Amino acid sequence: MRVIHFSDTHLGFAESSKIDPATGVNVREQDVYSAFNGIVDEVIARRPDLVVHAGDLFHSSRPSNRAIVTALIGFQRLSEAGIPLVIIAGNHSVPRVAASGSIFEAMRVLSGVRAAFSARYEVFEVGEAAVHCVPHVPTEEGLRAALAAVRADAAKRFNMLVMHGAVRGTGEQYSLGEFNEVAIGKDVLAGFDGIDYVALGHYHKYLRVAGNAWYSGSPERFHDNEAGYKKGFIEADLATHKVTFHPRPTREISVLPPINCGERGLPETIAAVTQALARALPVTDKIVVIRLDQIDPTTWIEVQHQRRVIEREHAADAFELRWGRTFAETKGSKVRPVAIGSLATEFAAFIKTARVEELDRKRIRHLGERLIAGALEAEGAE
Repeated sequence: MRVIHFSDTHLGFAESSKIDPATGVNVREQDVYSAFNGIVDEVIARRPDLVVHAGDLFHSSRPSNRAIVTALIGFQRLSEAGIPLVIIAGNHSVPRVAASGSIFEAMRVLSGVRAAFSARYEVFEVGEAAVHCVPHVPTEEGLRAALAAVRADAAKRFNMLVMHGAVRGTGEQYSLGEFNEVAIGKDVLAGFDGIDYVALGHYHKYLRVAGNAWYSGSPERFHDNEAGYKKGFIEADLATHKVTFHPRPTREISVLPPINCGERGLPETIAAVTQALARALPVTDKIVVIRLDQIDPTTWIEVQHQRRVIEREHAADAFELRWGRTFAETKGSKVRPVAIGSLATEFAAFIKTARVEELDRKRIRHLGERLIAGALEAEGAE
């Protein structure tokens, strides 16, 4: 049984100021739609037995009409081709409140489309396979409970799990650092008996996490740290356990080596930037990232006054230049870095040591986790 696994399409993403004059649509938004439609084209050409989308179909829980139409047309094409589809909700796709409903309800009107979006474990039967689904669950405790409920169906020839979330292991962390993400231990993924393949979503890099558990990655680059990531989708054969990654073309991101500006004034900084851009050529249609480290705040302001000239004269063919900086440390500015976990994790740690005499510590923790989950879902919908 051949399964195509893709994820994190983030339809509606539009992080750019460039508009296509012919369509009036944000160019980066068009990039995302092109990546999605390209995978649909390949799915139809390859005709697998099943397609799974492992979450974050949309960039927002309240997607635009254009994003919804793009998804519906693509999935309708799969439906008309007779290719079954299972989709799950990711952390970007959860609605602000349950009473508002979910866009995934509309997806289920298409023949052959099954959707899991209710923050709980669900199972769908597709031919010879049982497809176990764990969409985004707003608390780590809830995610653990959902995964604990996964049981392979012995009556089915194949069993697979589709899940959305971060994975953490000893010395490893496959996370995007988003406030409303939840994580599961890597050891849990290795403990599913009878599961032939685990299709993961959330992390934007194609990689094998544990055993038969794989992230397909996203089909488009959304963050600067994805510059070197291969983009595409996975084709998995559940009978042979062969996993093949099919790369897809997408807009490139070129991250230039950081420029240390600690000993540089404005002229020297400008010269270093132009030299770095010259070494990076060609940059046609690329997103180019420039970072100036330890720069004096005043020099930074002056550089920004000249940035349009720099971009026009030294990187006119680039899609866009992204400027980043770290400021030189001034007296009294040093702040000790503190590592924090998710809000729910930090709250649980706080309650564990807080003075709560004559109160039910466990009940307070559970109530706090529910309130945090609701607040984060509302924030993610804004």
